[in-house]
Amino acid sequence: MLSARFPLMTVLEIALIVATGTLGAGLVTVTVLWLVARRRVRALQRRIGQLQGSHRRRRLVPTPTQAVRGAVGAAIMVKDHGLGEVLRGSVAELANWADVERPDLVRIAAADGSVTIMFSDIADSTQLNHDLGDRAWVQLLAKHDRIVTRAVERHGGHVVKTQGDGFMVAFGSPAEAVRAAVEVQEQVAGVGPRSRLSDVRVRIGAHRGSAVHRDNDLFGRNVAMAARVAAQADGGEILVSSAVAERLDDDEFTLLEPRTVALKGIPGEHAVHPVDWTTSVS
Repeated sequence: MLSARFPLMTVLEIALIVATGTLGAGLVTVTVLWLVARRRVRALQRRIGQLQGSHRRRRLVPTPTQAVRGAVGAAIMVKDHGLGEVLRGSVAELANWADVERPDLVRIAAADGSVTIMFSDIADSTQLNHDLGDRAWVQLLAKHDRIVTRAVERHGGHVVKTQGDGFMVAFGSPAEAVRAAVEVQEQVAGVGPRSRLSDVRVRIGAHRGSAVHRDNDLFGRNVAMAARVAAQADGGEILVSSAVAERLDDDEFTLLEPRTVALKGIPGEHAVHPVDWTTSVS
C-alpha cells in the first residue's frame, strides 16, 4: 500500500512542478509585455507633450481665464449694443474670438513685423439663409468657402478662423491681402445666373498693424480695427484702412475716394478706402 503511494505522489509533484513552471513563464511574459507597453506609453506621452508645446500657439480651446474674458466681453457688448447688434454678423464674432484666443500671429508677419488682417462675410446672410432654407444655404456656403479658401491660398494667406459665412485671414503683405480680396469678388461676381451664388454679395475689409509676441492688447486693437473696417463695407465692396492703402501700388490697384467714418470702440474718425476691384489687377 505504501509502495503504491510513491508513484502517485511523484505524479502529483511532477504535475505541480509543470504547473508552477507554466505559471512562472506566463508571469515573466506578462511582466515583459507590461514593461514594453509602459515604455511605449511613456514615449507617446513625451511625443504628445512635444506636439502640444510646438502647437501651443494654435490652440483652439481657451483657458478658463480666456473663457471668462470672452464671456465678460460678450456681456458688455450685449449691454452696450443690444443682442441684435452682437449677433448681426460673423465679422464681430471672429474679432472677439481672435482677441481672446489668438493674440500671437507673429510667424505670418512681414519683415517689418506687421500683419495684414482681412475679414470677409456675406452681406445679408441671415435673410439669404431664411429665403433659401438650411439645406440650400449649406450648399451655398460650401461654394463660397471654396472661392475664399482658394484665393487665400493663392496669395499666401493663412485662414485664422471661420465662423458661419465669415473668414478671418492673416497676410504678411498688404498687397497680397487685397489681391486675394479682389479675386474673391471677381469669382463671386462671375458666377452664372443659375448659380446659388448669383445673389451673394461679399463684403471685405482689411487693416495692417504690428504683431506682438505675447498676450498684449496692441494686436487686439488691430484685430478690432480690421473688423470695424470690414463692417463698414457694403455687399460687393472691398474697404481698406489707410495703413493698407499707403502700401498699395497705384499701378496695380485703383482706390476710390476715401470716406471718413467713426469706428465703434475706436476713438476719433478714420478714413476707409474703397478698392475698385473691377479695374484692379488680381
